Amino acid sequence: MSIRPTRRSFAALTTVGVAVAGLALVPGAPAQAAPPPLSLRWEVSQQFDDHLATHTYADGATESADGVVTFPGGVSSTVGGVEQVAFEGSVSGAFFPPGSPTAAYAITIADPIVTIDGAASVITAEVTAEVGGSVVSAATRVELTTYDATTGTWGRSGATNTLTATPRWAGVLPEGQESADLGIGAGKPVDGKSWDTALLAHLPSSLRGHFYASGSGSDVKKAPAAFVVEQPAPTVEATSTTTAQGVTVEVTGSGFRGVTKPGDAGLYVGLAPAGGLPDVSSLSQQGAFAAASYLPAAALAGGSIDLDLSAPADKLDPRVKYAVYTWQAHTHSTTSQDTETPVSIDWSKLGYPSATAATATVTKKPTSKKKGAVTIAVVGGKYAATGRVSVVYKGGRLKGKKVKLVTTLALAADGTATVRLPRSAKGRRSLEVTYLGDQVHQAASATVKVRVRK
Repeated sequence: MSIRPTRRSFAALTTVGVAVAGLALVPGAPAQAAPPPLSLRWEVSQQFDDHLATHTYADGATESADGVVTFPGGVSSTVGGVEQVAFEGSVSGAFFPPGSPTAAYAITIADPIVTIDGAASVITAEVTAEVGGSVVSAATRVELTTYDATTGTWGRSGATNTLTATPRWAGVLPEGQESADLGIGAGKPVDGKSWDTALLAHLPSSLRGHFYASGSGSDVKKAPAAFVVEQPAPTVEATSTTTAQGVTVEVTGSGFRGVTKPGDAGLYVGLAPAGGLPDVSSLSQQGAFAAASYLPAAALAGGSIDLDLSAPADKLDPRVKYAVYTWQAHTHSTTSQDTETPVSIDWSKLGYPSATAATATVTKKPTSKKKGAVTIAVVGGKYAATGRVSVVYKGGRLKGKKVKLVTTLALAADGTATVRLPRSAKGRRSLEVTYLGDQVHQAASATVKVRVRK
């Protein structure tokens, strides 16, 4: 059978077609794999970061140098027709009076859930409050804050897997009976700026002031911080083993999705020259890959990949650098699964760098009155030598001045370069030529004796 190299998309590759094109199929798992977990990155608030400044973490939560807490393990589900992403981990923020070994109070936020429901979106969490080392508000799931998901970006269509939004603050709790019932004084919250009333009601009255605008100078810090829900970017590691027959690259990675947009069907992994993913829009471009494999969506268990790419020696060009690429199958509908990972190849085990010889021929002898010239040639074998040669010429003393030339020259496409020699003193002179080598060829040197006449 034959496959015509027309403008066919990779989507047209059937199981047989992929094999003919040199893309090895990797058997998939029997069931559809779950997408990789998401993460929630959230500072909570500047007040939580600056005032409740002693933070402790549990169940995988971490914090960056700028105070952003990451809650891992996000799993998306649909409850009552509404999408929810449940995260793991907890952060406890405590305030220690100066010189005190005991926290005056602490608030713990654990296992947040981000509900994505358009303008009615909400963030809940298990919240615990302590005062003087004693729990005064037991762990209870409460609404922390609300936000408008329609003003953010969320890939319900699979176009993206990132949600960025800023929770509501102004106008959440206008002054009135409800705020009065929470023990908030007249004229407060200022401009109705507050976290959700469920959070305020859960906290003891002594801690509520950290979550609404009370007219103090710290009000600007109390607003809920913007947050990001995202799927971690795919990561890849590539480890190569080179033999006389070729190179085998073990490729492992995480954070991949078999389906990002409707119609996607897995992932391609390929070995090709570094510097950017080759054109994968048609079957005719598959020759750019020294090796490639296809992973169906069901094979991407938890977003992980683990496979070997094997490229025979005759598919590799020692003049170029190589990288492992990943991209969405079959139509490359999104670049979100694109990665490029450099690969190290031991060219010496494939017979490179090949031995080379640098020769230099005096094509025009210098005299004490005229300039000369030398042609340098680097023998490259199968591949023409590239790179540069350095030249050091000692021409004695002429009219009381030392004659010396030190320069480097780029080789032409045929592996040669010509250097002009200065007028020199009468006698025997020397020209030292050093080829500096390239990715294929090793360095080499030559010495040329030049006899200079008047």
